[in-house]
Amino acid sequence: MQHLQLLRNLRNNNSGILEWQNRLATGRRIHKPGDDPVGVGYYMRYNTEINRTNEFLENANTALGYLSTMDEMMQQANDVLKRARVLVQQAATGTTADDGRQHIASEIRQLKEQLVLIGNSSYSGRYLFNGQKTDQRPYSLTDPANDKTDRGVYYLNISPFVSVPVSISGEEIFGEAGAADNAFRVFDDILDHLNNNQLDQLAADMEKIDVLSDRINKVWAEIGARTNRFELVKERINDQLVSLKELRSQIGDVDMAAALVELQQRENVLQASLAVGARVMQVSLVDFLR
Repeated sequence: MQHLQLLRNLRNNNSGILEWQNRLATGRRIHKPGDDPVGVGYYMRYNTEINRTNEFLENANTALGYLSTMDEMMQQANDVLKRARVLVQQAATGTTADDGRQHIASEIRQLKEQLVLIGNSSYSGRYLFNGQKTDQRPYSLTDPANDKTDRGVYYLNISPFVSVPVSISGEEIFGEAGAADNAFRVFDDILDHLNNNQLDQLAADMEKIDVLSDRINKVWAEIGARTNRFELVKERINDQLVSLKELRSQIGDVDMAAALVELQQRENVLQASLAVGARVMQVSLVDFLR
């Protein structure tokens, strides 16, 4: 009986050492529900919250990528309009020869094609300016002035109860399909006026370009406002993740200093148990004769 009790104690001591070695190796205090029946519930809850918050953080990063690309496209569109206005103003003067206007018309045609490419911009395989139809190109190269873009709004969740719009319809930027102030229609009109040497109409075209620039600047400001909001959201989500991870750490992570002390104590106990066992287990023929 004494020998069995000794072996049982040695086995318990060795199991305790292995358990604390495992905790030190993994850095975790909870490995199975039996380690802390109450704490494991909180630990799983914090894991769920962290995973969900990471999804919101990914959405915020996606939105910032969208908006950053939109910001670049608005800069390019603004540059196109500036160059177009300079060319139209140059062509509207009576000192420009007919062949000079034809050269200007050729560049205006190239600027229009560049504007179509801007309208068909994409981010991560999704078209930016076609509402919810992010898998469909909004503008064609043949007749972009009459292409209708989707008016739906593409939202991203930034919390369990808050969704923020990300997309902007192309018609908000370049004008209603078929309208006189549609950007692509304005460029078509400019080409017609250049080809027909209608100088008085070119002066009016400059005013239309100014209207287009004002519209793009308005959308550009909206993109900037959304970017600022998502940057604040991202900062808040990161702070929330830090808090959740600290709470999870308090529940599930092991205190390294305390664990080292506990392991050393258990090793000392095991060594003492082995020393005692060595004396208890010394059995000889004399012991049986007694």
